[in-house]
Amino acid sequence: MKIEDLLNEIALALEISRERLSPETTSEQIDEWDSLGQISILARLDLVYQDITERVPDLATALSVQEIFRHLKAAGL
Repeated sequence: MKIEDLLNEIALALEISRERLSPETTSEQIDEWDSLGQISILARLDLVYQDITERVPDLATALSVQEIFRHLKAAGL
C-alpha cells in the first residue's frame, strides 16, 4: 500500500477533493472528518481491505492520515 492510495480512499470516504489531504492531515483540519466521517473512513477501509477494522481495532481511534497508514502497514498492507 502507498500513502497516495490511502489519501484517495479517505477523500472518497469523506466526499472531499483529494487535494485537501496530505500525509500530515489530521481530523482536526478537516471539518468533514467528524465522528460520522470517521465511521465513513472505517467503512471505506473495510470495503477496500476486507474487514480490516476487525483485524486492526486501533483504526477506530486513529485521527490522522499517518496514524491510519501506520496501522495499515503494521497489518501487512
